[in-house]
Amino acid sequence: MTHTFKLRIYSMMAAVLAIGTFASCEKEDTINSNISTVKELYYPETGKYYKLQPATNAVVTFEWSPAKAEDGSLVMYEVAFDTVGGDFTRPIYTIASNGNGVQNSLSLSHKVLNSVASKAGIQPSTSGSLQWTVIASKGLNEKRADSSRVIVIERPAGFTEIPANVFITGEATEGGADLAAAKAMKLGADGVFEIFTRLKDGAYTFVDRNSGTPVTYSIQGPRLQEGGENQQTGEKIYRIRLDFANAAAEMIEITDAGVFASAYNKVIGKLTYAGDGTWAAQNVAIAYYDFGSWKDDRFKFQFTTADASGTPGAMYYGSVNQSNSTPPDANTPEAYYTVVAVDNSQWDYTYKYPAGADGKTGDFTLQLNAQGEYSYELTVH
Repeated sequence: MTHTFKLRIYSMMAAVLAIGTFASCEKEDTINSNISTVKELYYPETGKYYKLQPATNAVVTFEWSPAKAEDGSLVMYEVAFDTVGGDFTRPIYTIASNGNGVQNSLSLSHKVLNSVASKAGIQPSTSGSLQWTVIASKGLNEKRADSSRVIVIERPAGFTEIPANVFITGEATEGGADLAAAKAMKLGADGVFEIFTRLKDGAYTFVDRNSGTPVTYSIQGPRLQEGGENQQTGEKIYRIRLDFANAAAEMIEITDAGVFASAYNKVIGKLTYAGDGTWAAQNVAIAYYDFGSWKDDRFKFQFTTADASGTPGAMYYGSVNQSNSTPPDANTPEAYYTVVAVDNSQWDYTYKYPAGADGKTGDFTLQLNAQGEYSYELTVH
């Protein structure tokens, strides 16, 4: 009997403890999330003008009065941006304040602000306005500041983000209107994409990928812009360069191409465009220039050109080395055959014919496309 009585007492105590624990947990789960709004925006002041320099470490500092939590705990902050006239219900950009959102200030880099300006529709090389405010929060409770301010942004030339890849597509191009067959452009230094290609009558555009729904770009005079398309009249071969860092574009027409022999100071064999950035020539006569005591065997490649206004010119492509002292042979590394843009000097940045090529003929292939490093091949026979 005593044992049964004790058991009942223990059971009652356990029940009381369980109820007390549950009540305690329920009390702890009730969080006071009440906060005040941000009453004042301190800086930047309304109308403040910023000329952005995204390539530097420059920042813009935003400051505001702190919001208050009713229970004295921390309040979190985000700075929100919207277009002028927007109500911040769907801001174009939000970012946590300094200290992972706990400080009532934000240091925002010019690079990020440039991206925000782009989202607001402010184009490169133009000025526009951005509206900003602060959103305070505690838990799920968010409160927008009592006011907002407008700052004026001047964006530099160039795109906020440089695409990883660029292709040319459209009925005027070598790949035609099939996006999957678009021709890749080669990425060079500082966000400059380049392609050697033939265009015919029709439309063409540039895209950041060859599947899905790509971002498109077009050329307007010397400028590169997002969206739009271009029209080509007549069949021509071009070197096209797109400079995303400076929103610039260049189209140089290539009217002729050939093997330039240094000692003769002229083209000694014409190259014919074969498509996909490749030129070729067969049975070019190879004749070293006889100086009496020695013979010269240097060459590189020359393009005759016309710019947008029709002004004639010339471009040269040759060796990465200013001077190559010995002819190539079976042990010559592949890098020797790399082709780069070079100056118009008669003797520098040239290649040498293979030993014993004098008096023979050669088949040349010059490959300038995105499949690899620009290069040439020469078969002597």
